Amino acid sequence: MSRQVKASQRELFKKITEEQEYDDYLVTERDADGSSIMSSLSFVTLRAQRKTDMNLFTKSAAWSAKIRLNNPILCPYSIELYFYDTLWEQYERLEIICSVPKEHRFRKPKLYGTSYEYLNETLVIEDLVAKGYEDSDRQKSADFEYMSTGIALIAQFHALSLAYSQYDPEAFKKTSEYLTMDESKLEMWLASVSPKMLANAFSSAEKHREQLENYFQTPTRFHQLFMGYYRRRNDNVLIHGDFKPSNLMHRSRNGKLELVVVDFQLVHDASAVVDLMYFIFTATDESFRRVHYHELLDLYYEKLKASLLRLRVDPEQVYPKNTYKSRLEESAMLGLAIGVALLPMVLVDEDKTPAFNEDADIDDFAVEGNALFKERFNGILNNYVEWGLL
Repeated sequence: MSRQVKASQRELFKKITEEQEYDDYLVTERDADGSSIMSSLSFVTLRAQRKTDMNLFTKSAAWSAKIRLNNPILCPYSIELYFYDTLWEQYERLEIICSVPKEHRFRKPKLYGTSYEYLNETLVIEDLVAKGYEDSDRQKSADFEYMSTGIALIAQFHALSLAYSQYDPEAFKKTSEYLTMDESKLEMWLASVSPKMLANAFSSAEKHREQLENYFQTPTRFHQLFMGYYRRRNDNVLIHGDFKPSNLMHRSRNGKLELVVVDFQLVHDASAVVDLMYFIFTATDESFRRVHYHELLDLYYEKLKASLLRLRVDPEQVYPKNTYKSRLEESAMLGLAIGVALLPMVLVDEDKTPAFNEDADIDDFAVEGNALFKERFNGILNNYVEWGLL
């Protein structure tokens, strides 16, 4: 289905068409599947006689000015444009300088153009679907191959941040300050959404409801769980911030699974374990974690070490294993917090996905959990009880 294209986007698409030496372009909407609440998605096809069509993918701003004002992090569109136009240049330079083998370089979609027009920000990248990649099913629990491949990607991403902090400390400091979450806005957001989120969690809990209610009976506990992980500290990294199956594309090539991250709208300064825990608790179910949870935690650090060594950085200097273990201990309950606050939105039904237009507010992020959420959330409770943490 074709869609109306705004003036700034027409200029951008025309510029890309000319740069790639094509004659014209066609824009068609991507069918919504509930996975994107931040952007309008569409395909752009460049066309010319005697040339194969060129397939591109477009992300355009969907949030209103009101939502942007109250959001605890920098505008997600500004973040992603900054990532592609500025931060990635530094990361790519590091990989080249350190002669990192291509198979071990962080894979992201190729950028073709950007527009910074306020409320109409647009990013045009390669269409991975045309190259054989598929969307991940956010409602299915992942298998070990998928998880181990994803963990390796997280480790690569964090290693680039740690290496950047060593090779160019001043530039890294400015970047991390720019990408730091606003603590006052985070407090405001938590105060607005936590009653609804906790009520949803309590009503969804089955045999462990009493333990859950007892754990959160201290009014500030829910806030403290989040604030600690996003507060600035010396061993923070630039995390992805939204590392979940719906932000990954996958394909099988030569019998090997390949994953590509397609969303960088929430990159910010935080504890490395946030990405790790978020991925594990949004991509897997109770039975998988019962078998592989601690294995994945160990795997992350091994992959991080390997990535740092390829970047010619001493892991024990920038992120010692003792520091990692300490952060894991501090973050032991983060999976539960993710289950309460974020899992309902990750698994939301397509027809219940919030539309963040001018009438929307920050508490619209707190959606009612569906049947799959209740199943997954009770699985998280079961895990935490088994681990002796709840």
